[in-house]
Amino acid sequence: MTNPIKKYRSIASAIWALTVLFSFLWNQADDVREKNAIALETARSFLNHIMAVRTWNAEHGGVFVLTDEKSPVNPYMPEDQQSLMTSDGRKLTRINPAYMTRQISEIADRQGKVRFHLTSLDPIRPENKALPWEEGWLKEFEKGVKERGDFIGSVEGDVFHYMTPLQVTGACIPCHDDYSFGEIRGGISVSLPMSFRKSRWPLLISHLAAVIMGLLVIHFFASRLEARSGQLRIANQRLLREVAEHKQSAQELVTIKEDLELRVASRTGELSRTNALLDAQIKEQQQVEKALVEINDEFVQIFNSAPDGMRIIDRDFTVIRANRAFWELAGYKSGEAVIGRKCFEVYAGRCCHTPECPLTRILEGAARIEVEERKVRLDGSSFSCVVTATPFRAPSGQLMGVIEISRDVTPWKNAERALSQAAHDLLQRNLELQDFSHVISHDLQEPLMLIQAFSRRLQHNSLTTLSEKGKAYLDRILSSADRMQQLINGLLYYTKVEKESQPFVNVQLNGVISEVLEDLTVKREESGATIAVDDLGSIMADPLQIRQLFQNIIGNSLKYHHPYRVPEVRIRRGQVPEGYDPETYVSISIKDNGIGFKEEYQEKIFDIFQRLHTRQQFNGTGIGLAICKKIVERHHGVISATAVPGQGAEFIVTLPLVQGQGSHPLEALPG
Repeated sequence: MTNPIKKYRSIASAIWALTVLFSFLWNQADDVREKNAIALETARSFLNHIMAVRTWNAEHGGVFVLTDEKSPVNPYMPEDQQSLMTSDGRKLTRINPAYMTRQISEIADRQGKVRFHLTSLDPIRPENKALPWEEGWLKEFEKGVKERGDFIGSVEGDVFHYMTPLQVTGACIPCHDDYSFGEIRGGISVSLPMSFRKSRWPLLISHLAAVIMGLLVIHFFASRLEARSGQLRIANQRLLREVAEHKQSAQELVTIKEDLELRVASRTGELSRTNALLDAQIKEQQQVEKALVEINDEFVQIFNSAPDGMRIIDRDFTVIRANRAFWELAGYKSGEAVIGRKCFEVYAGRCCHTPECPLTRILEGAARIEVEERKVRLDGSSFSCVVTATPFRAPSGQLMGVIEISRDVTPWKNAERALSQAAHDLLQRNLELQDFSHVISHDLQEPLMLIQAFSRRLQHNSLTTLSEKGKAYLDRILSSADRMQQLINGLLYYTKVEKESQPFVNVQLNGVISEVLEDLTVKREESGATIAVDDLGSIMADPLQIRQLFQNIIGNSLKYHHPYRVPEVRIRRGQVPEGYDPETYVSISIKDNGIGFKEEYQEKIFDIFQRLHTRQQFNGTGIGLAICKKIVERHHGVISATAVPGQGAEFIVTLPLVQGQGSHPLEALPG
């Protein structure tokens, strides 16, 4: 018979060898990834320094240096900008960003380390002609690729080439009026000699050692198992010999028995039959008793581990069994204090000694009784309890009493009262909010309209008779009244988000964004903003409120733009936050390059009347983002914001695709 231990040892050895081989290959691949990552970050760092110097040069309109053999007059500049003469007769030439980059490249080339190359598919200078490996990358830049980097072998060893496109910015236009903003005018590359001479021998030797050690361990344990198996086989053979001996002894006994049977045939036969019958009955009784003991032990364990109070009551109202949960619920320290007493003496309720008693109704033929009543404990305290009673029958089917289960529902009752009170308080607050909305729409607007009307009438009729200080006072009154009108209108819309909302319909988000951008045309033209919108799909929503939501957020991006940057806004679909199902939710990201805000205001900006700037800096009421939050909450979604001061802000709106399908993560929590 084939030894299974040898088979399993071979399988284990093969698995261990394959595992170590996979580890070796994985580490090799990880070294290659690490090499590429280090080279890419190093190249980016060098190129960022060069681009920073170019930007500095461009922002200052170029710099003037003394002319010499290394810095002759730049013939590619306009003649009136090529050179200057100092007061002492020395000649200066203007160094533009391209001229400066080329000189830095020549210096680096002479040092023989990092090499830079300013190039283009259509270069002005012959030395800027693209190298063979640069031509393909330049064509990819024209298709929108942002950077390229790769190792290219050469006679000097491994060289990492990295290249990014040169894009026309606002600082380039004064000197290159034939360029277009954002146009790709070539690229700048950096070549780094990167020598990674990491030896593979330590990794190979360590994995070989792991293979050998693993195989030795497997062989050791397999040998131990084989030895143990041999011992078991010897023991088995010994047992077989003993069985054979017993069989032989039994055969001898049979022979003796047959001899005895021949002597006393009649009486021995009867006695044998009787003994056989008794043996069978005894074995059967022992098996039944053992099974009953096991069943009783399991029942007791299950009975005492039940979380609800359980007791068994006979037909005379006597408790014959109770679990731990019951006597703790009734206020007793042990089950002995409960068993043997009348059920109404342990604890009483309103159904005791009445026709509604569960035992009485079960005895009358009911199949299941469930009542709710207050029970009184041993210490006199009471609690709300749900009692469920079912018949307790003997194996023969005779009705012996009831099995009664008691569950303390006091926490549920307290929770019901708390929920009822919370619902009542919420109703009162809604009524107060409606009254507040009525006051705003009628009582506050009427005197405000009078202030505005009489102020404008005074401005129209008595402007010539007022002093300059009076005119200033009148302008401030009108300005304050207009701000008050904006606040009232904002508060009215805030209170109407729920009250005057429209039914949810299928809304194409790109269509809504297009309408919002059309409304913001004037602001976009004034700031020169560029707004990029990806395909956002559609959701079930209130179209008017969704339009108001995006109008407020995009309007803020245009309002709070950086004074020294052209506003850029990117609207796209993003990854839904953790805890939301991507199949039923969608996240929309609105990201800008504006002035941003501090991290401590990430939650406060959605509070009503929260302003981060003075009215002299930016107009506003502080209600817009509060309205956005309320609209999103009405759609069972969530809105959040992140920002970096001076760099920009990003608002993320997460909404369900279909209302009523998929739940908010907080709604799934137990009440």
